[in-house]
Amino acid sequence: MSLEKELRDQIQSYCTKDLPGDLDWHIQKFACIDNMELKERLGRAFYSARYMSKLMEALYAKDNELHPFLKFQVMQYASIYEAVISYLLWDKFTEHPEVIALQTHKAYKPVSALGASTSVTYDGEQVYTCLYKDSKTPKNSIPFSDKVDCCVRIGFIEEKYAEDIKKVYMLRNLAHIETEAKKQIEIEIEHSKLGYWRIQPFLEKIDSFLNETE
Repeated sequence: MSLEKELRDQIQSYCTKDLPGDLDWHIQKFACIDNMELKERLGRAFYSARYMSKLMEALYAKDNELHPFLKFQVMQYASIYEAVISYLLWDKFTEHPEVIALQTHKAYKPVSALGASTSVTYDGEQVYTCLYKDSKTPKNSIPFSDKVDCCVRIGFIEEKYAEDIKKVYMLRNLAHIETEAKKQIEIEIEHSKLGYWRIQPFLEKIDSFLNETE
C-alpha cells in the first residue's frame, strides 16, 4: 500500500520546494543541444538527479539505504556529461582538427605487394606485407578521458574541471557490481555532490564558448 495522500504530498513538496525550477527549467539548461529529443532527455536526467537528492534528504537515508540514492545520482550526472560531450564533438565540432585527430589511429593494413608465387618466412612464420596508415577509430572505442581532454583542447571544458568530470564518469562504471567489488570503491555523498557541482560551470562554459565562436 502507498502512504497516505497527506504524507505523499508532504514528501513531494519537500522534494520540489528548493529546486530552482520545474522539469522545463532543467531542460532549458541544455541550450547547447539542438536535438530536441536529446535535450529533453538530458533535462529529465538532471531533474531526476536533483529530485532524488531531495528525496534522500527527506527520508534521512543513512548507511546502506543511502547507497542507491548516491549511485543513481552519479549515474545520471556521468550520463549527462557523456551525452553532452559526445553531441558537441560529433555534431558541432565534427570537422575540428582535434576531433579528427581524436578518432584517428595508426593500424596495419594488409596489401598484396608480393607476387602470388612469392613466399617470405621469418623464424618459421609466414611474413605478410602491410601498410602502417591512419585508420578511423570507432567513437565507442575512444576512452572517455580522451574525449574530455579533446574538449579541453578545443576550449569548451575548463581544464581545472576536467579531472573531476572524468572521476564522476569512472564512478559510474561501478554500476557493475563485480567492478565495484574488485576496485573496493564505495560511492560517497561527496561523489554525488561533485557530479552536481560541476554541472553548472560545465554548461556555462559551453554556452559562453559557443556564443564566442558563432
